[in-house]
Amino acid sequence: MRTEEPGRATARRPPDRKARIAAAAGDLFCERGYHNVSVADVAAAVGITAPALYRHFKGKPDLLLHVVTGVIEKIAATAQAAPDLDSYLRASAARSVDRRGAAILWQREARHLPEASREELRRALSDIAGRIGALLKDARPELSSSDLELTAWCVVSVFGSISGHRVALPRRRFEQLLYELGDVAAHHPLGTAVSAVADEPGPTQLYADLAVSRREELLNAAIRLFDERGFQSVSTDDIGEATGATGPSIYKHFPSKTDLLVAAVLRGGEQRRSATERALARAGTPRASLNELLRSYIEFAQRHSHLIGLLIGELDQLPEKERKSSRQAQRDYLALWVHVLDEVRPGLDTAEAKITISAVMTVVDNAVRTGRLGERPDLADRLFEIGTALLLRTGSSS
Repeated sequence: MRTEEPGRATARRPPDRKARIAAAAGDLFCERGYHNVSVADVAAAVGITAPALYRHFKGKPDLLLHVVTGVIEKIAATAQAAPDLDSYLRASAARSVDRRGAAILWQREARHLPEASREELRRALSDIAGRIGALLKDARPELSSSDLELTAWCVVSVFGSISGHRVALPRRRFEQLLYELGDVAAHHPLGTAVSAVADEPGPTQLYADLAVSRREELLNAAIRLFDERGFQSVSTDDIGEATGATGPSIYKHFPSKTDLLVAAVLRGGEQRRSATERALARAGTPRASLNELLRSYIEFAQRHSHLIGLLIGELDQLPEKERKSSRQAQRDYLALWVHVLDEVRPGLDTAEAKITISAVMTVVDNAVRTGRLGERPDLADRLFEIGTALLLRTGSSS
């Protein structure tokens, strides 16, 4: 029989320690990025030693897999438990506010998992979209299978959009706004937008026929690899191999791997700014300005999906000066959207405007980067319809 020394309490391991470790790891991965968090950091956040953490997880990769899997399982549970579409929308709005960083774990950090694990998680996400599609079909039997798929992913994107910012609202209003946006994405009719006809080619089209220099080849390969794997998981040898060059030859064009990232992010910001200026120059009314701004963003995202990935996930890897500049450029771009939207919807709360615009951008970003959706020939028009409905809060069932 075990006895205790007088005056000394026996330390007991909390029954929920594994869950607490996973929660702390998820918060740290969202805040700092997977590569910038150590096992010791996670252990310290929980108030235990690193050896104690290893009783529950084999190492940091195992911990990341557990965290991301747990996030997706919770999303799946919400979808499976919902008896109808409206119940799902309300439950997801509440869940999203409670677990705000969930989407960023999949979008940014899951890239560091082995390919087999990522593929399994992709299947799980597709199953979630399928379940939401089934709920949509009950509510909107007129939708084709491809439109059900697109609409389901747009709904998922709305709820995941708050992972990408820190804009806050009172809890009840935040949930209600997310529910309303999800409801709009779920119910807005498709097939009503008139295709936009470009009256002049953008820079990408103008340069499409020009010979690509070695520097351009390296930069394009780096953009793709940084997006697919994450900046810290890509070496100069990887970039060289992707272009048929040796790693050291990269330094003839870029002094370091970081300089490649800086050049890529600068390019993304410049091309988006140029597209925005051309779009707004064509507009004559506030509503036309909003339409042109939305169409220009959709076009930019479709042409530069890997650049979108960098702007979402890799700004923290920039040197301090460039990071601050890029963050400010992001804030300025969002402020432009808020200004244009305010002219169309005067008096709209600024925080609500920012949350709404973020939802629209996330819907666009995810659609152009998600499997079969990005291959739809009518995707730009469908995204314009859904984006416009979200911005104006029209087309819901309520």
